[in-house]
Amino acid sequence: MSKFPAWFNRAYKRWNRSQPGEEDFLAFCDLLGYSPSKVLAWLHGESVPEGPEVLSIAGVFGIDVYTVLSLPKPDPELLKIFDLFSHLHGEDRSRVALAILDAERHLQEYDISTSSSAAKEILKNVFKKYGLDK
Repeated sequence: MSKFPAWFNRAYKRWNRSQPGEEDFLAFCDLLGYSPSKVLAWLHGESVPEGPEVLSIAGVFGIDVYTVLSLPKPDPELLKIFDLFSHLHGEDRSRVALAILDAERHLQEYDISTSSSAAKEILKNVFKKYGLDK
């Protein structure tokens, strides 16, 4: 059985207690960029996040989510890029997560270093593909 639901519930409760005033569940879902039904399924252990969903959770609660889910951690440089967009919520946040993972796939496929000029061009093109170039 996955350890994720218990970990995610604790993380959600810590987040909720740290918010000024009375934050609600919908604000939490918006912060992650996913629907309440999807987030509830994670909290209740009915499903586990995948791909960009994990990256979005890592952006809020830290990289430990990859260990909890027994997944390989993404490139640290790409995590830094995602952190630059941590102020985004909702669909924008989930689009950034998708773009970052798409860029990571390209970089791995062609064995390109994240610090190279080719990586910057790939990131630029992928962000444009996801409508994040504005």
